[in-house]
Amino acid sequence: MSHRDKALAGRHQNVQSTGPAKPEESSFVYMDNSSEAEDISGARLHPAEQAAPSQALWRMTLYENRTLASAVTAAVTGMLAGYPFDSLKTRMQTHHYPSLLACARRSIADEGLLGLYRGLLPPLITASAAKSMSFSVFERTKKWLRRHDPYKHSANPLGLPDFQRRTVGSVAVTAGFSGSISGAVIAALCCPLELIKVQMQLANLLNKDIGAAATATALPPASNSGSWRQHRTGPRWAGSNLSVCREIIRHKGVFGLYYGIGLHVVRDASGTAIYFAAYETVKETLRRLTGSDTTGPLTHMLAGGTCGVVSWLLIFPVDLVKSTMQSQVLKPKDAQEFKGAWQCATKIHSKLGLSGFYRGISVSLIRAFPIHGLNFVVYEWARSLICHLAGQPE
Repeated sequence: MSHRDKALAGRHQNVQSTGPAKPEESSFVYMDNSSEAEDISGARLHPAEQAAPSQALWRMTLYENRTLASAVTAAVTGMLAGYPFDSLKTRMQTHHYPSLLACARRSIADEGLLGLYRGLLPPLITASAAKSMSFSVFERTKKWLRRHDPYKHSANPLGLPDFQRRTVGSVAVTAGFSGSISGAVIAALCCPLELIKVQMQLANLLNKDIGAAATATALPPASNSGSWRQHRTGPRWAGSNLSVCREIIRHKGVFGLYYGIGLHVVRDASGTAIYFAAYETVKETLRRLTGSDTTGPLTHMLAGGTCGVVSWLLIFPVDLVKSTMQSQVLKPKDAQEFKGAWQCATKIHSKLGLSGFYRGISVSLIRAFPIHGLNFVVYEWARSLICHLAGQPE
């Protein structure tokens, strides 16, 4: 027998003794051209089983960023629902209308219904970013205060509330302090976009004011045309948010985008402190009254609506002065009615009294309860849903 025949005979005996050859064990999953995968034994894997690891990773990533994701969801919902009311509020603050209904009718007649959504894009983008950042800073500040509280393991000798959230007073103080930090940070970042939003909301009215000022000072016709040419949708510079930004920089320089930032910081720091303190206080009070460990949509709606109304009642005068000052950023210096915030406030008081500081508040209060209630219902719902999908506690 030749060497080749002996080798073939030996291989035949090995196959008979050991049975069919087994594939090497491997941790890989082999894919074919079908929509399903095949494991090492040849069995088909269901697509859901293939996606399970990636879904788990996605859910855990979402869970780790649950505050951000929930805040963005709430911000977009609230902005789309409440922006027309915000436009009417700004118009009533800076121009005189006999009533909210008259303001709405005149605005829609002059600019159409979509005119109430003028300038929506910047706040829609920034509201998502700002609200997610606001809630994130708020939550992180709360955690920091609890960790660094000197009376974490003992009572305050003066009997003042601590940051451990053991009492309703402690909840209010922690939320208020955290909210003020959050509001100041957001105001510093969002002032330029708020200024652009005000110009877009008032574009048509500001064009009329500037045209009247030009006529009063006997400017030549060319000075009152060009970039200030008026049409149904407002002056040419108000064609887009970017064009408004360019116009502000052209007239005031880059730092002109921060016109009114002092009032903006005061408004947002105090307003956000009141906002979160009121929400968490009402929410915790209702939770204790019901004797429950958790809270539901009705509690979130009541607490959110209450905090919206309370915060607007207290900060509305600051907001009115801020909007009035920012509305004149593009006016020529000789056409500006106010040279500073204090002059603006004293003139409003001398002409209209205390009620003058609440001009246009009706539209804010009408929208405050439902919009802010909806905001927290959506936020808490999204947060709860994310935790449920990840199988993690809230």
